[in-house]
Amino acid sequence: MLKVTGFFSALLLPLLSVGTLAAPSATAARTLACNGNAALCDRLYSNVSQVGAHDSPFVGPWATDNQDLSVTAQLNAGIRFLQGQTHKNAFGKLHMCHTSCWELDVGHLTVYLTTIREWLDNNPNEVVTLLLTNGDSVAATKFAGSFVDSGITKYVYTPPSSAKVGIGSWPTLRQMIASGTRLVVFLGKSCFSYPPSKPTLTNFLRFRSRLLNCAIYPR
Repeated sequence: MLKVTGFFSALLLPLLSVGTLAAPSATAARTLACNGNAALCDRLYSNVSQVGAHDSPFVGPWATDNQDLSVTAQLNAGIRFLQGQTHKNAFGKLHMCHTSCWELDVGHLTVYLTTIREWLDNNPNEVVTLLLTNGDSVAATKFAGSFVDSGITKYVYTPPSSAKVGIGSWPTLRQMIASGTRLVVFLGKSCFSYPPSKPTLTNFLRFRSRLLNCAIYPR
């Protein structure tokens, strides 16, 4: 059985604006199914609910695990919102760890991102959202290397300017698929500390996440 968090309404309000993306050809427009449903193609990203998997990397039967299916199997089952915890391991490397790397460490962030990238390679009409929490308050620029090394940067959606994005300013799923930027990335800060940090995932996305119920500010 797949354990999921339910439906995440994608009302995440970043602080960057969305530009106009290229439209697909007329033939592609007729045949395209976006996230498995042609009716979703012309909806804004912000107006599409997504099934989400909490702590998606932690797979197994133990108390520290949250999922029964692998990340790839979760995506194959229809999950389109992946959340995972990042922490520094004993050597200062960013790993996917549950609460801390002493409790459960399932490997390097790059490996996790590579799994998602490989699935996106094989599923060209799918838009996925990724929320990485940052419980150790690692500088956001430290995440960039894993994105580059995994090869996933080609899919990351990046708003083209520094103005705020209104909820009605997101591109449609069709536009995101046509442009190839089919992965929306949010980098979270642990809500258990104050004041909030100011993380920025370099060249990807700056945001304020109401999903986490804590403030995330641009650099």
